[in-house]
Amino acid sequence: MFIEKAKRLYERKDGSIEKYEYYRLRNTYRDSKGDTRHRTVLSLGRLEDFTKRERNELADMLTVMIEKGQYVMHENRKVYEKAMELYAEYRESKYAKENDPILIAEAERKKREAMRDAITIKISSLTQHEARTIGCENLCHSTLRMLKIREYLTMRGWERMDIDIALMQIIARAIYPYSELKTVRYLKENTALAEIFKIPKEKITKDVLYNSALRLWEEHRGLEDWLHERVCNIFNIEEKVLLFDITNTYFEGKYDKSGICQYGRSKEKRSDCKIVVLAAVVNTEGLLVRTSIYEGNRHDSTTLEEVIGSVSNDLVSDARRIVVMDAGFYSASNVKWLTDHNFDYITVLPSAETRFTPSSDKVVQHKDAREQEIRLQLGTVTIDDVVKKALLVDSDAKALKERSMYEQACKRYEEGLESIKAGIGKKGGTKKRDAVNNRLGKLDQKYGAIRKSYTVEFTYEGKGKKEIATAMTWKRNDGRTGEVQKFHGKYVLLTSLDETDEVNIWKFYNVIRTVEETFHVLKTDLDIRPVYHKSDGGIKAHLNLAVLAYWLVSVTKHRLKIKGYENVRWDEIMRIASTQVIVTAQMKTTDGDTIRVRQSTEAEDKLSAIYSLLDINPNPLGKVKSVSHKKSPQKNPPPEKQGVT
Repeated sequence: MFIEKAKRLYERKDGSIEKYEYYRLRNTYRDSKGDTRHRTVLSLGRLEDFTKRERNELADMLTVMIEKGQYVMHENRKVYEKAMELYAEYRESKYAKENDPILIAEAERKKREAMRDAITIKISSLTQHEARTIGCENLCHSTLRMLKIREYLTMRGWERMDIDIALMQIIARAIYPYSELKTVRYLKENTALAEIFKIPKEKITKDVLYNSALRLWEEHRGLEDWLHERVCNIFNIEEKVLLFDITNTYFEGKYDKSGICQYGRSKEKRSDCKIVVLAAVVNTEGLLVRTSIYEGNRHDSTTLEEVIGSVSNDLVSDARRIVVMDAGFYSASNVKWLTDHNFDYITVLPSAETRFTPSSDKVVQHKDAREQEIRLQLGTVTIDDVVKKALLVDSDAKALKERSMYEQACKRYEEGLESIKAGIGKKGGTKKRDAVNNRLGKLDQKYGAIRKSYTVEFTYEGKGKKEIATAMTWKRNDGRTGEVQKFHGKYVLLTSLDETDEVNIWKFYNVIRTVEETFHVLKTDLDIRPVYHKSDGGIKAHLNLAVLAYWLVSVTKHRLKIKGYENVRWDEIMRIASTQVIVTAQMKTTDGDTIRVRQSTEAEDKLSAIYSLLDINPNPLGKVKSVSHKKSPQKNPPPEKQGVT
């Protein structure tokens, strides 16, 4: 190889012609006809700072390195560094990749190494099986690790296997909220949870899950306090407003010895079933603070002191708290207890409109979250001879809705009256005085508030047991109807706040919707109803498991919320996450070996975005590969296989 000086002419912007001189490394070869040819191996640039001797030394060094593939030292640092630079350029050049035998051999070697694990498979033999969902599980497991329930149960002396089963069951409840029997089938046949927790499927039974839920209930209070403190610390939450509410769920079965399942006022209109009461304190972020379970016949107002009292000494912040309650929890004793224990409060007064006295003629116009007009007016109410601060809320949209509901109820009430009248008028119908009164009594019980707007009269014939109704009339009292409708759209908030801004008081009250959303999630997404268990312990364990699952749900949603991923329902999050599964692909090679690869599918775009926001590993179980080699026939099989006895 040798250095050759080359010249190139190029036109400058001003139109003048400039001569460009540079050096190139050339070699000599013979073409197919035997003629001598020269070709450029590498362009060396202008080499303006190099003497003729240095250029020749540079050419010698490059020749050795290119032809022998060996690095060469040189005492002249300038020559050495330039040679290294040019040789690196040469190795990446098209000429080298196509003509250099050393580099070509090296590339082939690397190719063979890369192909070392490559195999030839029969495409027709490819099958996929053992598909299990893993996206929902991965998402919940991430939140579970953040909450450190494992660490708490470890401190409580639980064995590792028992902890894994408990955690698996909590996640399963958040994803697939059904009975223990259905959960067993789900864990064995549908989900990768057993793989995540490395639990043998034969260990998953109905009794194991039931006993695990009972043990979790025994840890209820301590675990709930742990979770509350953990969440407040993680998200830096300072609780100044507490939301208190209760719900109930009905019980199906013939368990008559229960102390907790009792007949009461069912919020789901299941008066035929016994109910269990669940009380909850929730902060404004929708995160739980404290829950308690009560008898079904426990009146709403009697639960507040016990629940709020249980958390009053355990709350994170020293700031004064505001307890927001709905009308069902109002009582003079509850208000006094909250005041005595340094709680501010906002509560709806039941039927308090008639006792409201405006402080002034000032009425504040405001718009609610739906951009509907409302009117706010400060005033007072007198309770047990004590004057208390109050706020009258008047909404035209609410009034329109309530009037519509009132008219619908009146219509249904009149349809009921028509049915009674028809029974009186037809042969074989209900006519006896006691039977007719009984039908009217049931109708009045169903529409108690409506009954007061109607005057109903009967005409009777006969005496004693033979007395029957012969005619029926009714009349709607328009004056009474007008009196009722006058209060539609209005309600009064009783408060201890010194706040004089009508809008702020109203906004404080409206955070009660947060706890209502909590119960909505528990009843729909986590399916706490109905309860089928036949022991008080089982009933409490069932509800507690749903509450623990709600911790997963609410904290996961809050993690997404603070990352800007808002207003997404839990069922929608689960739908997105359910698109990812883990599956085993099985195939045969041309050599007869069987290869199995188990790995997760790639996360779809929406799920991938969630993983990215929460910094979650999209492939939690990695890739598991196994090979079953084809058995070679034995040259000398055992005697028994030859039919020799």
